[in-house]
Amino acid sequence: MSDARRALPVDPPHPSDEDSPAVPQADPAEIADAKDAERGLRDSRPATIGALLAGTTLLRVGSYGSGLVLALVVPTILPSLSDSERAVLVGALGATHAISEMAFAPLLARWADRVGRSRFLVGGPVLGLIAVLIAATVGHPAALFVARVLEGMGSAAFVPTALGTIAAATSRNAHARANASGAFEAATLVGIAGGVGLAGFTHAAFGRGAFLVMAACYLGAAMVCAVFVPRVRPLAVSPLRTILRAVAGPGPIRSFLPAWMGTFAFLGAFISNLPALLARFPDGHGTIVDQRLVHSLDERLVSTILVAWVILLVVGIALWTPFLPRFGLAVTMRRAVPGAWVLAGGLLLANHLTGPLVALAIPVAITGIVWLSGFGPAAVAYLAECSETFMADRSALMAFYTVTLAAGGALGAILGGLCTALGHADGLFIFGIGATVFTWFSLRPVVRYEKALIRNLAGPVPLLEEGGSR
Repeated sequence: MSDARRALPVDPPHPSDEDSPAVPQADPAEIADAKDAERGLRDSRPATIGALLAGTTLLRVGSYGSGLVLALVVPTILPSLSDSERAVLVGALGATHAISEMAFAPLLARWADRVGRSRFLVGGPVLGLIAVLIAATVGHPAALFVARVLEGMGSAAFVPTALGTIAAATSRNAHARANASGAFEAATLVGIAGGVGLAGFTHAAFGRGAFLVMAACYLGAAMVCAVFVPRVRPLAVSPLRTILRAVAGPGPIRSFLPAWMGTFAFLGAFISNLPALLARFPDGHGTIVDQRLVHSLDERLVSTILVAWVILLVVGIALWTPFLPRFGLAVTMRRAVPGAWVLAGGLLLANHLTGPLVALAIPVAITGIVWLSGFGPAAVAYLAECSETFMADRSALMAFYTVTLAAGGALGAILGGLCTALGHADGLFIFGIGATVFTWFSLRPVVRYEKALIRNLAGPVPLLEEGGSR
């Protein structure tokens, strides 16, 4: 079976030109050149993907762990600050990392395609290592902000490039791409959870020396990519105006960005607002009679719930991933979105039940998390499919994963906070339902564009054929 055929879902649709809109495409010569340059990645697919997944996990452990360590050491290294000043500083440092990663991702990803992706897969973690060493040794607030900017730049250099490299290694293999996309989402979640958990233990044991543990994680990410990921020579990238037109103009990427923003807004709203909303105040104040969850849980239980959420997402990703090639990516995303409604509905139920009846809401919320978890790997795989028409610019296109993650998360945090201020937990949960209803409807044109991508990949386009059967 040819590789082009293997890229199709099982029992694929047979789109006609009428129901499949045109898809922007790079110059055929650029596609052919990139295809030849990426051959080594496809030939060493298992080792390449394994190294990128390990690097992603270690980088996320380093970045999220160092962020938490920084929050924990600020009172020690800046004792003259008041509680409110420290809170503002910690929040600003966290936002600095996110903004830096979002702002630099498109620029650095384009340079990765242009000058060589391997340099950025290694250089990104090295930049993060330098950043945490600055945080470990310099206590001035300005130096801490510089460290967070550099750390954000390191993530911006690595993540889109890793995604672009995974897309290249799984080109024309739907099952390998589905597995790698699911594994990338799982590696990211494991890295985040591992970083948060490791930060607490290492800070308790080593104090400010915990930064050195995070630096070791960054070093590990750089080394595994340097050793196991084949080098890809610099590519003849498309003109910048062509890339901007492919993203901002009519096409599969622009049609998808609203849906992805809606999903990240949902996640950003819950991640940013739910822990503080659930945690009990030390003096017992803040509870609301008709909303049982508000400020009613011990902070340790809140942390346990968040860790359980991550575990359930990883389990759900493992369950969903085998079905991505069969269902199709856009259809999988649409089928996964109602999980957000089930999750929010279960939390609404728990918010208004008392005593043992609260247990009725737990399986509903668990079902919702597992159900929703299919969205992430399908979305990553869909963006990778979009990169097949701009092979030399894969990293630049995959940078929009980082941009939408940060922008959607920030938007969700703000809007979710407003809804929480207006309606407490009920307001947050209703916002979550509304954001994902928007996502569900936004996916309608994405289904049509996926058919168009299938048509392009399966049709008689000689430069896109792998050249023979296996």
